[in-house]
Amino acid sequence: MSEKQVTPYKRKRFFLDKKASMVVYAITLVLAVVCRTVQLSTNMNFATGKYIDGSIFKNTTLIVLIIGFILLFAVMIFGESRDKAIKSCILLNPMRLKAERLNKKISPKAAASMFIMAGLLAYDALSELISVGTINKSLSTEDNPVPLFAGINAVKWVCYALMFVLVFTFVSTGVNIFKGQGISQGNCFFLAAFPIWKLVDIFDLITTYQLIGPYSEKCYILFTDMLSAVFFLNLVRFFCGFEKKHTRFFMIMTGYAASIFAAVSVIPRYIMFFIMDYSVREGMLTPKASDVGIIFVTVTVAAVFWSTYVYRVMPKLNLTGRRRWAGLQTDGKTEMKSIEDN
Repeated sequence: MSEKQVTPYKRKRFFLDKKASMVVYAITLVLAVVCRTVQLSTNMNFATGKYIDGSIFKNTTLIVLIIGFILLFAVMIFGESRDKAIKSCILLNPMRLKAERLNKKISPKAAASMFIMAGLLAYDALSELISVGTINKSLSTEDNPVPLFAGINAVKWVCYALMFVLVFTFVSTGVNIFKGQGISQGNCFFLAAFPIWKLVDIFDLITTYQLIGPYSEKCYILFTDMLSAVFFLNLVRFFCGFEKKHTRFFMIMTGYAASIFAAVSVIPRYIMFFIMDYSVREGMLTPKASDVGIIFVTVTVAAVFWSTYVYRVMPKLNLTGRRRWAGLQTDGKTEMKSIEDN
């Protein structure tokens, strides 16, 4: 009886793709913003900056955030990012690509968010300077002249200088992404100013408002600053080619977290302008426009890890004897093309 070569049956395995984290992120952001809006409108004393009822069970925003981040962490840890085999091609999962290959796949949406971030940063800096200048000009007299920018301390000037550097950097980065070049090492050098700016901004926040712990509004601002700073540190490390074992994991997670905290911090306060009288919300800090940019720029850059697959031609399969991949001679210069993952 002759031996028959039998192709082993491969049972389909159902797995959770790491890309599902985008769904968890979106649901967490929407629910947290809704809960925070209700919380500010029904359970917040804006004069003291504290909750009327400080019970943990009333703090639905915090509960949603804890559950959401646990789910995000679980999906990123236990989820998979497999390559796929179709006909004579093998599809390489973007999560497994090297930085130089992935860099050119950054979406134009990320470029648009860079331009938005640049515009909002410029607005923040210029509006503060114009506001201070207008007030000082109105107070200045011939007998008692007041300098145009009196009252702005050295820490604030450092903040403004870093903000204007970042304005031009975000514009340059957006242009490079639109050109298909991605984030260059030159862009990364100047993007390193972002965590420095946020560090100075955190210092200014703490020195201006010495009590932060009991005031949830300032806590969300503080977490937004810290998480966005860590995100850009990982972004610079990744696209400069200094990636370590968990760099892209922390880049994705801090991108999600910074976007969620920025949305929870900013959007409900803007909503309060329309649904609540000024006499009730007096004492509420005006949200920074640049924090709106953080909502988009972090997640649109992190989304490059869920972009389209890259394919390469499979080497021929040698069916004689044991199943194995036959060696394929290449010149090492073959370029891979992007195709849509259908």
